[in-house]
Amino acid sequence: MSETMQTTQTTERVKLSQWDAIVLESVRALGLDGEELLRRVARGDLPPADGSIITDFAPLLTLHQEQPEILEQAVKQGYRIKYNTLGGINTWIRIVFGLESEVEREEGIEGVAVELTATERDLLFPVLSIGWTIEAQSGEAARTEATPYRVVPVRG
Repeated sequence: MSETMQTTQTTERVKLSQWDAIVLESVRALGLDGEELLRRVARGDLPPADGSIITDFAPLLTLHQEQPEILEQAVKQGYRIKYNTLGGINTWIRIVFGLESEVEREEGIEGVAVELTATERDLLFPVLSIGWTIEAQSGEAARTEATPYRVVPVRG
């Protein structure tokens, strides 16, 4: 199978740094919905980062202080990461989906291998920075309704 997702976005999402996106998703993973998250950030009252991959949620408070409209749009309408790294993609997948992925860093074959459902794939794809794509891989997935994918740099 050599399906590759193509970028065809109809609405432009705000852009977040990879770190801000990871911190945002770490707070969401604690069970806060969008409105509650925005209220708590505005009050400076975020839950403790105990047990999270991220140990400090302060970058979210800084983003709110410096660009409140960007944070609000990111929470309510989604975002795109400005620049992805292999490690950042791996961390985002772990926080958002609770999945372990395999990172390959060897030049020419770098990528992040992970099994995703169609819904997970469709949530991840628009978040990736320009220059990254998701390619379906052959093989059986261990999870029901999941497919093996690799998140890879676009090669021109």
